[in-house]
Amino acid sequence: MFSYKSKYCVATAMAAMAALTGHVEARDIDLQSIGYFQFSPLPPSLSSQTDTLLLSDSPEYVGPVGGTLSAGTINGNGRIYFYHVNEMDQPHKIAIVLENQTAYPNTVHVMRQLKSVATPDYFAAGRDLSRKDLEHPLDESPNARPLYSLSIPPQGRQLIFSDLENTPVYQDALFTGIVDIKTEAPIFARIMMLPMGMDAIDASHWAKNLPIDEIQLRGTYTGAKRNMEVTTPFDTTLGGAFVEIGNDKEDAFINGVDEMQNKAFVRDRGNYGVSYTLKIPTKGNEPFRLYFNPLGGPYSGSFTVKALHQQGARRGQTDTRTYYIGGADGITALGDGTILDSRLMGNYNAGDLLTLNFMPAGASNLPIRFLLIPESLANPQKHQTIAVNVPKDVTDTLGHPTQSGTQIPVGPINGKDTNKGTVDSSKSAMTPSKQAETIAHEETKKLSNKAVADAKKEGQLKKAKDAEEVLARKKAEEARVAAEKAELARKAAEAKHAEVERKLAEKAEADRKAAELKAAQEAQAAKEKAALEAKKAEEMRQTEEAKRLDAERKAELDRKVAEARKAEEERRIGAARIEAARKAEEARQAAEAKARFEAQRAAEKAALEAKKAEEERLAAEEKARLEAQRKAEQEALEARRAEEARKAAEAKAALEAQRAAEKAALEAKRQEDARKAAEAKAALEAQRIEAARKAEEARRAEEARKAEEARIEEARKAEEARVAAEAKRAEEARKAEEVRIEAARKAEEARVAAEAKHQEELRKAEEARRIEEANRAEEARKAEEARVAAEARKAEQARLAAERAEAERQAAEAKRIAEERYQAHLEAERKAEEARQQALAQSEVERKAKERAEAIQRVKEQQENARRRAELARQQIEAERKAEQAAKTGPSFSELDDVHEDTPSVTIPNAVSIDELTKPRPTASQNTRRRNQRQPQQNQQPAQQNPMIYDQQGQVPPDSQQGQQSDDQNSPKLNPMGR
Repeated sequence: MFSYKSKYCVATAMAAMAALTGHVEARDIDLQSIGYFQFSPLPPSLSSQTDTLLLSDSPEYVGPVGGTLSAGTINGNGRIYFYHVNEMDQPHKIAIVLENQTAYPNTVHVMRQLKSVATPDYFAAGRDLSRKDLEHPLDESPNARPLYSLSIPPQGRQLIFSDLENTPVYQDALFTGIVDIKTEAPIFARIMMLPMGMDAIDASHWAKNLPIDEIQLRGTYTGAKRNMEVTTPFDTTLGGAFVEIGNDKEDAFINGVDEMQNKAFVRDRGNYGVSYTLKIPTKGNEPFRLYFNPLGGPYSGSFTVKALHQQGARRGQTDTRTYYIGGADGITALGDGTILDSRLMGNYNAGDLLTLNFMPAGASNLPIRFLLIPESLANPQKHQTIAVNVPKDVTDTLGHPTQSGTQIPVGPINGKDTNKGTVDSSKSAMTPSKQAETIAHEETKKLSNKAVADAKKEGQLKKAKDAEEVLARKKAEEARVAAEKAELARKAAEAKHAEVERKLAEKAEADRKAAELKAAQEAQAAKEKAALEAKKAEEMRQTEEAKRLDAERKAELDRKVAEARKAEEERRIGAARIEAARKAEEARQAAEAKARFEAQRAAEKAALEAKKAEEERLAAEEKARLEAQRKAEQEALEARRAEEARKAAEAKAALEAQRAAEKAALEAKRQEDARKAAEAKAALEAQRIEAARKAEEARRAEEARKAEEARIEEARKAEEARVAAEAKRAEEARKAEEVRIEAARKAEEARVAAEAKHQEELRKAEEARRIEEANRAEEARKAEEARVAAEARKAEQARLAAERAEAERQAAEAKRIAEERYQAHLEAERKAEEARQQALAQSEVERKAKERAEAIQRVKEQQENARRRAELARQQIEAERKAEQAAKTGPSFSELDDVHEDTPSVTIPNAVSIDELTKPRPTASQNTRRRNQRQPQQNQQPAQQNPMIYDQQGQVPPDSQQGQQSDDQNSPKLNPMGR
């Protein structure tokens, strides 16, 4: 069923192989470039596991004969999961029979039953059942209503999932399915593979138990429903992380017993048939992405992700979406030959609670991972950080303690600093904790060196600042001495400076108003454009709706015309049938008028023709009904496929639109940051000039200083108001852009929906045309058949007329020669008397021969019963011999005995020799490998059998007859095999 790889060395080898071979397909993200092998694990813990699982997957490949595949006891809520391949030449079926082994009636409620397609494509079968499991979830509410309920009497048996009776599994085809039931008392269930048409309940009494294969995936387990939760929330500030499922470590495989092997210990390696509910809490301050990443090999299945928003405006709301891996996305399975394949499963916000529902898909491989990657790490256009978990007791080179989860800057991807933050592959042999400690020490050393350099640079800057202050004081003193001389010049300069500032303020105000007006105009234009596009989309929708209504009206009209033609054809057929009956009646009456014998013969032929015509009509109606039913099923299948393709296209378009919107928003944010940085730089430059000017004019009076401070405060407030206005304008522009993008997205969705609807209408019209052509062809065929039948009736009538004329001639001839034959009448009577005596003697001889044949037949039946009882006894002795051989090296014979204590003893017929009883017979062995990989089995030499001896008259000896009569009275009753 799967190739489980539990060793991480295998996964590492696969990664190396993928890197060497350049395997890049089926990847939504380049995991190696973002530090995949340094992601932090988020181990899940088991919250609860409930319900019983009866697994039937061993033998996986069934052949050369069928039989009982798996059996076990279910009490309460339970699930039956089967997964088998038919390796026999003839098609077979899967049958599930329940047996009530208690002394009281038992009620069983069937809650859900699902089956996959039977196909040689194993991934397609497993993927189909995984999809149906999520599309038709099990209702676990207390008031859930079952599909149907059964009441099984004590020691009674009942067949469930009757749809399997009509589902043939052809050679080399895989077939899988599940049944969820609820019982009031313990019930024993059997899963069998039987030939088509065989009675499953009857076969459950004698079907042979097939041996388990080396995978050993069958038995009764506890844990059909498995709830798991990640106890440590995923923090988006600490880099990428993963949750691993199906590794038999954090997620252990469930254990059970095989009741067909005296409750031997078995393990469900892969937890196949188990429904998972996995919860992942998150926290942080940035969005993140969820990816699916197969580790054990190819995987093809479905997953449902529920996101509960716990922050922001959508707090308390839940988004649910199902993701399909393989099939519709253009690949058979994900992860073939590499562990670096991935598939995006949505974008989410920090703080969302993720709940994943899935069942490990059949034919797929484990373990699997769910990757949680912050948006800054997944997006190559942004700087990223890698989280390094440093122990709390680790200190840097200055002796300061470090913090757990230190953020190490990596730098932009695909740039000059690509190698920053990567881990040397030569150190891959080190443990993860050792690697983290080494990286932490290296980064701490770098940070400490940087801190020393910063401190040195700060001291140098301080000295330079002190020198500048001394120079400034000296210049201020010189300026104070020359202040009186420059008073007039200062006043003139102040006046000129005030005039320049006034003009600059007026210009800035004018620019601000112009920018606001332009932004308002652009917003109005965007709003009008969005309204126009919405109007166009609405008009297009109305047009498409009108076309759809017109197409529906035409289709309805065509259907009514077809129904009218069909009714007219039926009326014509009825009239033709009535006319034929009337003509037959007339012919019968005319024939009775001529000759009673001929009239009776004509009536019988007419009745035979009418019956044949009625049978042909019924066969034609049945054929038409089956053809219509097949076409309807085909149409439903095509509609479902088209709907799935439409949903996939819509999802893809929505994802692309969302990505484009996010990219535009990021670009706008980058431009806004650049603008703000430029403005901040300009403000800093202005402040520096202002400080120099204040140092130069330190000698000014206190009033001038206060006036200058007031002016500066007003300028600052004006600047703040301008910045706030620009921010508001930018926010309005962003909102207008979002409105435009949303309108465009809705218009695109409407267009896509209209195109899909138009295509559907064209398909329906084409289908109606084909149906009409088929109806016309059927009418022409029926007309031709009616014409041929009319010609046949005419020919038959002519033949009957010729026969009547010939009969009249023969009657006249008979009357003429009657006189001649009268003289020979006495001679004929004498000869008849002699013939009668001979016939009596011959009858006596035949009666005696018949009695002897009946006696021989009874003897043969007794011999057949003796052979059957001998075969049953030989099987019992063979089972005891094998148990005795197994007891020499294993458990005692009583532990391996599979027969109930109340099984009566077996009487061996006297008419069978001991060689016949001990003759070895071949058993059905199972090899899980494919037919071309198997080793030939050694043939066993059959023992000689002593045939029963008869006398020449075909009678058995008296002693043998007495033994057979005694065996008929005391026939053995063997318990069903596999119990």
